[in-house]
Amino acid sequence: MVGLLAFAASTEAAPSLSCQLQSGQFKGGGGGKPRVSAFIWATGHGSTTPTGPIRTRIGRIDPVEGRDYKRAIKLDGKPVLLPPDAQSVIGFGKVYDFKDAIALAYLGEREEDSSARPSQIVIVINKAGSVIDSEVLPGTATNPGNHCLLID
Repeated sequence: MVGLLAFAASTEAAPSLSCQLQSGQFKGGGGGKPRVSAFIWATGHGSTTPTGPIRTRIGRIDPVEGRDYKRAIKLDGKPVLLPPDAQSVIGFGKVYDFKDAIALAYLGEREEDSSARPSQIVIVINKAGSVIDSEVLPGTATNPGNHCLLID
């Protein structure tokens, strides 16, 4: 009986962060519907120009070069501490700009990924510059499972 209850509870678990963003269920600190825009910080070819900093309602997000060519993120000039599994070379993605937080969904190449199969990484940053939620769909995954694809 306990096993049956545990199974029933697990089937009603909240959708993944990427699926909440895709469906509009994620509210980002009560901010309602977000402004969504695209950004490009690194490309594998010269036909696309990087867009540079992202201006959001919580502040200016800048890419900075980190160790091993990994990109770091700054909010209004202050470093944002990314979770270890979200540290990567940030290519391009989307920003979901809520009133009190932003969600960055991007393709990032981590050490275990290849440039042909980057990971989809989603991080949520609050006004204080803290990552309050994150999700990684590894580039090595053969199927998205309970994740939703946000980046084409």
